[in-house]
Amino acid sequence: MGKRALVLSGGGMFAAFQAGAWRALAGRFAPDVVIGASAGALNAWMVAGRVDPEELCRLWLTLDERLEAPRLRWPRRWSDGILDATGIERLLRRATEEYRPALGLGVTVCEGWRLRNRVYWGGEVTVKHLLASCAVPGVLPAQRLEGGLSFDGGLRAVCPVWAAEEWGATDIVAIDVWTDISRNAHNGPAWACALPWGWGLGRRRAEGAHVRRIQPPARLGRMRESALWSRENMERWIAAGEAAAR
Repeated sequence: MGKRALVLSGGGMFAAFQAGAWRALAGRFAPDVVIGASAGALNAWMVAGRVDPEELCRLWLTLDERLEAPRLRWPRRWSDGILDATGIERLLRRATEEYRPALGLGVTVCEGWRLRNRVYWGGEVTVKHLLASCAVPGVLPAQRLEGGLSFDGGLRAVCPVWAAEEWGATDIVAIDVWTDISRNAHNGPAWACALPWGWGLGRRRAEGAHVRRIQPPARLGRMRESALWSRENMERWIAAGEAAAR
């Protein structure tokens, strides 16, 4: 019998689209493992914890009540980032206390100076791993994990289908909100391949893996909108996700 994986891309506030998509998919697709990068890692934790899809949508619709606005700060080290992550940490800690994974879970990070892709599985995942997966270099503080300093899991593979393939999934549904980036590359942004430290995976698709992508039909918004909460945008993106999944 095949193994099923749900893969959730990074995308900041655009990840509300994934909540709407899951509302449409929840009764139709039963994953054995849920894998997320960056903001998709939060959604992955919730879905793996069997959260009611309506509750996941509600989380994004009320994020302004749950997440303190991040404060600017002067970093002592470049890896500290310019934003204080205290509010994000509280949000993630609350999520991990209220829900525990009942399905397989994978969270991706990029670790070390060469930003190697790594996935942490199941019981390995803590609040620190979720924070690391969201740690955009220079913006949010990196986390020191087993592999050293670890950063945003979407840097080299915005939609980590590679992790599902390495896990052995044969049926993969990927909810990918970064339309402009992901249409240019299977596992990572096309522009990454040109960078000197070797971004861009060049991984070969696993034999027998069937991948279906759910993406917005058009760009969800400007880059700035992916970083700022707006209830109007949340409602629009949740509805778009549900329509695309259906």
